[in-house]
Amino acid sequence: DWPFDDGAPPPSQVVEDWLSLLRAKFREEPGSCVAVHCVAGLGRAPVLVALALIECGMKYEDAVQFIRQ
Repeated sequence: DWPFDDGAPPPSQVVEDWLSLLRAKFREEPGSCVAVHCVAGLGRAPVLVALALIECGMKYEDAVQFIRQ
């Protein structure tokens, strides 16, 4: 659990922990998936997913479009 206010950017520690979790998970189990959710699924979860996609090299515009689809 990494709580932060809906509509606010995630604190830097949340971002660091999130990306560290993903790196470890995908190193251990390449091709696996990670489920992400928040209470409403409209703000916090999509922001973390977008950060992960951008960190993997996706352009931010493409990450937002992908999530909207």
